[in-house]
Amino acid sequence: MIALLAFLYFLYAVAFFYTYQNGYSLAKYVYKRENINKYLSIEIFFLILTSFIVFTNQPINWIIAILMIAHMVGVIWLVASPNSYYKIAEESMALDAGLMEIVNIGVLFAYSGLTIFSRIIF
Repeated sequence: MIALLAFLYFLYAVAFFYTYQNGYSLAKYVYKRENINKYLSIEIFFLILTSFIVFTNQPINWIIAILMIAHMVGVIWLVASPNSYYKIAEESMALDAGLMEIVNIGVLFAYSGLTIFSRIIF
């Protein structure tokens, strides 16, 4: 299950990278206000998958638990205060859209690497 999660993070990062290299921005599409349901669906999917791993593995996998909390904070923030979430997203895109893309790709690759690394440790 941990390998599946790492693979899904990797695929998500590759999708962001591929679209960025070809002139289309998946990040800009996902982070648009009118696509809130798509973004929430992705976040909730990863939240459910990480929760399943955390609550079924003994001893607890702390790295996956931290990823679960990160997804949970994202979902709660987006549901509780979408205006502030999108304000920050729009400001970061306005500053430097290319940097935002690279940071998203890097974070997703880091999540994938951390997930695999957690399998080695735990």
